[in-house]
Amino acid sequence: MSGDTPAVVRLGHDLVRNFEALPPEKAAEELATHIKKFWEPRMRHELLARIRRGDTDLHPLLVRAAEDLVDGDIDRAEVKEPSGG
Repeated sequence: MSGDTPAVVRLGHDLVRNFEALPPEKAAEELATHIKKFWEPRMRHELLARIRRGDTDLHPLLVRAAEDLVDGDIDRAEVKEPSGG
């Protein structure tokens, strides 16, 4: 990657390198946990926006971790009734 790589991509790929020795599902879970705990909301939003735009520079494991981020942002305990019911 070039020196123009956005910080969120660079940091995300640094994390991938730290966790990619794990099985993919576990690595994605650990990545998502780290991002939730340590990244500012604006960084998480930027990562998700890049994924929605189809940024092809993102490592697939980082994209997979972001799926956990989106799912993890919903507090299931607060949902009282299923939708459409």
